[in-house]
Order: sequence, then C-alpha cells, then structure tokens
Amino acid sequence: MLTRLNAIAIGGVFRYYKKDWLGGFALNIGIGSVVEAELWGIFEGLKIAWKAGYKKIIMESDSKNVVMLLSSPLSLNHPLFHFIQDSILLMEKDWRCYMQHVYRECNRVANGMVCLNHSLGLDTVWFDNPSTPIVDHLIFLKTM
Repeated sequence: MLTRLNAIAIGGVFRYYKKDWLGGFALNIGIGSVVEAELWGIFEGLKIAWKAGYKKIIMESDSKNVVMLLSSPLSLNHPLFHFIQDSILLMEKDWRCYMQHVYRECNRVANGMVCLNHSLGLDTVWFDNPSTPIVDHLIFLKTM
C-alpha cells in the first residue's frame, strides 16, 4: 500500500559475508513512499550486483512488506507492479539470489548510506570506501 509521499533516497552496501566492504551506493530519487524507496533500492542493488558479475547474493531488507511483495504472487493491480516485476525478473536470472528480512539494527550500514544521500544530486553515487559514520556501523556489525 502506498502511503505518505516524502523526499526519499536509496542506498545499499555490498559486503563479503557481513564483514569486508566491497562498495556502496546512494541515490536521491526525489518524492515517493517508503515502500517505493525500499523497492527502488533493491532494484538498483540488483542491477549493480548483476553488472558486477556477482554470482551469489543475499539481499537484506528491514521492510517485511517489501520482502513479502518480492516473495509472494504478484497482483497486476498493485500500484508498483512494474517495479516489483522488474525486481523479480532480475532475481530470477542465472545466479543465486536470496532475499531475507533483517531487523533495522542489522541494516544500519545501508540506512547510513541513505542518510548520506539526501544532500546529493539525482545521480547514483558509488563509494569505494565507507565514510566515517559508515565505518562505525561496520565495526558494530563485526562485533555481532
């Protein structure tokens, strides 16, 4: 269900098994809903992972609604049908692509990327190295 529209941004992180930083991305996408931002973030992350040649990925989202949307039969009447369908088609390509729900505390790094991006333009920004606030979140995750 689409609800309030706000200024939204997306971000994602590529790590080797929850530890080593491989890269991150952020994109300011303008106005939309929280669900739209989550779906867009997953879609953008899938596109980047596919182009990078990753053969096995585990996508984590702190949105149970989005995980269910991508795991359940799709309704043609859903307002984000094409977005959901495009994400599912990417997930079904020739690779191992898993999706799982994680609690917000475990998703701090990706959420940090989103916060960085509200001040950026409308182009995808790639981060080869994490910024200082992101490093703090990575250190926290390594202790878990």
